[in-house]
Amino acid sequence: MSDERCLPYRDNLAAYALGALDADELRALESHLADCQKCQSELADYQSIASGLLESIPLRTPPARLRSALIDRLPSHQSRTTKLFANIFRRFPLGQIASTVALLLLLGLNIFSTLQIRELQQRQSRLAERLSQDQTAIAMLAYPSTQARPVQADVENLAGSMLVDKDKRVAVLVLWNLPQVEAGQTYQVWLIDSEGGRTSGGLFRPLEDHGYTTATIWSPQPLEQYVGVGVTVEPEGGSEGPTGSRVLGVDL
Repeated sequence: MSDERCLPYRDNLAAYALGALDADELRALESHLADCQKCQSELADYQSIASGLLESIPLRTPPARLRSALIDRLPSHQSRTTKLFANIFRRFPLGQIASTVALLLLLGLNIFSTLQIRELQQRQSRLAERLSQDQTAIAMLAYPSTQARPVQADVENLAGSMLVDKDKRVAVLVLWNLPQVEAGQTYQVWLIDSEGGRTSGGLFRPLEDHGYTTATIWSPQPLEQYVGVGVTVEPEGGSEGPTGSRVLGVDL
C-alpha cells in the first residue's frame, strides 16, 4: 500500500497506542489497520514503547481523599446526591420542613433561656446570701460586747477583721481582697480549741466583682470555748478536717 494512503493515519498511531483517540478517529484508524500491514507493524512498535513506559513506573496507591474527591466529581455521584434531596422534598412538603426548622429554633431558644434563667437564679441566690451575711455583721456591730479581732493573713494583700462576741455562737469575717478559689474548691472555716482540735464553722466563696467578702461563722458552742479561728482552701462540699493551705487565722 502506498504511503499516501497511510499518511492521514500515521499521526494517530501513537495516540492509539496510549488509548487517547476519540470515538470517530478510533473507528477510522481501526478500519484502516484491518488491511494495512505497514501501519500494523508501526503500531506494534508504539505499543511496545507504551508498555515499557507503564512498566517502568512503580505502582503507588493513591490517597483515600483523592479517590473520594474524584468520586464526588462523577456525574453519577452528583446525580445520586440530587436525587436524595429530591426524595426528601417529595416525602416531606416544604411547609413541613419549615415547621420542623422553626420548631428546632424555638427549642434552641428555650434551652438558651432556661440556662440564662438558671444563671440569674444562682446569682440572685448568692446576692441574697451576701445580704444576709451583711445584715448579720450589722447586727453584730449593735451588740455592746462585740469586738473586732484583726485577721492574720497568709496571702498577699488580704486584710480584714472578725466581729465576735465570745458569749455567743456566731461571728462574722469581713475580708478585703480575698482571692477567688478555683472551680471545685471552697473556703472552710475552722474553730480551734485549746487542744488543737478543729471544728468546721461553715463554708463560703467570695462573690465576683466585689471588693470585700463577708462570711458568717456558726459555732456549735459559745465562742469562748475556742482559742482561734482559721480558714483553709478545701474541696467543694468541705472536709472533715483541714487538708488545704491556710489562708488566714484569728486569735480569740
